[in-house]
Amino acid sequence: AADVVETLASFGLAYVLVKFFVGVLGEVRQAGLVLVHDRPSYYKILICTLVGASSVVVLLIIIAETKLGVLLIQELHGVTPSVSKLTTSAIAYLSVYPLIDAISWYHAGILLKWHHSTVVGAGSLTDIFAQIFAVAVLLYTPLICNNALLVPILAAYAGVVTRCIIVTMAYFITVYPLLKKENTVPASILKLISFLSPLMLSLGIHRISRPLVNLLVARFAASKCDATEAVAVLTATYPFGHLPYGWLNQLKPVSPAFQKEKPGKSAPVIPGRAIGIFCFAVFTFSATMCFILFWIPGVSVAILEHVIGVPHQLAVLCVDPLKLFAFLPFAGSIPMHEQQGLQKLF
Repeated sequence: AADVVETLASFGLAYVLVKFFVGVLGEVRQAGLVLVHDRPSYYKILICTLVGASSVVVLLIIIAETKLGVLLIQELHGVTPSVSKLTTSAIAYLSVYPLIDAISWYHAGILLKWHHSTVVGAGSLTDIFAQIFAVAVLLYTPLICNNALLVPILAAYAGVVTRCIIVTMAYFITVYPLLKKENTVPASILKLISFLSPLMLSLGIHRISRPLVNLLVARFAASKCDATEAVAVLTATYPFGHLPYGWLNQLKPVSPAFQKEKPGKSAPVIPGRAIGIFCFAVFTFSATMCFILFWIPGVSVAILEHVIGVPHQLAVLCVDPLKLFAFLPFAGSIPMHEQQGLQKLF
């Protein structure tokens, strides 16, 4: 059980840090959705995406391989040296993840612009299934005993690589041949920066809350009980808590994508009222699932213990934090609606 807690805590600390950068870089999807009109603009924004993502890769490697990682993980969070070492190793292993993810979301945004939402959805579903399949296979290998930390890391890569291949191939098959070779709408780097900077800043402020929560909880727990166990609870709580809620973020591109005509064709524009009703229905479903999973006694503990494989003692500690997740659909829907309106201005 101690090994399970340390592995959960180490992967959680590393993955949260990586996901912070992944979330900010994921806003390139909006650039693909709004600013790509022809092949020159596609290549220009692609190069900017690769440069930004590569910079994140270098930064993560620096954190993992220098004293900076020890300062951020062991000194600030108050975890044990063994957990700190596992965490920096996980950061190094996951360093390329943001690059692959950014390429995937960039092409997904372009596909949404051309109303190929089915392909984007299929890519996201395949990502999940690839992770599940990878975990199911790796559980029967010596890796689970020799280095259990690699199991979720390899599963994460299996999912993101599969998704990237699907959406990138779909883009080159369906959209790229239709893009004009000459400039139709000027797409300068300055315009890209002015478009993405407020989106990235807004999402960055939102995403930084998770590392800060980890830091505050770990520091408080270090003085009261066990910081490693506290971080492990957060690691088990966040993915499960976001399961019925996290996909609401995918509603952001719906309005700008479907309230504009499809490039090159006179596709019907979906009325804003219809989009609003759809978004409200999805929100209602998400909120209902949150209350069923997190407020009915015994449901969340049973899923954590028997489906996810969390030790019983740890699962019990996750109950109260999960109840708070039931209110996230209400907190996240209003900012999401406002961002949809801003994206339509470009």
